[in-house]
Amino acid sequence: MRENRKDKRITEENRVAIELSGPTPTDEARIINALTKDISLGGARIVTDRFFEIGTSLRMTLYLSKSKQIIKARADVRWTRMVEDGLYEMGVEFEHGIPTGVLVLINHLYGKGHSAPAPIHA
Repeated sequence: MRENRKDKRITEENRVAIELSGPTPTDEARIINALTKDISLGGARIVTDRFFEIGTSLRMTLYLSKSKQIIKARADVRWTRMVEDGLYEMGVEFEHGIPTGVLVLINHLYGKGHSAPAPIHA
């Protein structure tokens, strides 16, 4: 099967805290815990016990295990599916509005023994 991704994905589990915005019922947590299954410069595959609709904009904090870095990022849900009863997997695309976050992610994914992605010239 042909791979259509723009960026190389690295299989890696990192802790993710998804911050809920807007009013929530008092018995509902404002932070949803999740894990990345793979990650790239453009997005991540995330597993959580919470269902998010396609198109939902998320505010997330990623705790990058390998480099011990923390990134605050916004991302949009691009796809979602149930993997087990009460457990969901979703693909998110990062909104890179903050260059520092991009640099931290590049360093995390391609630093120390990994080669940086080469630019494509048209």
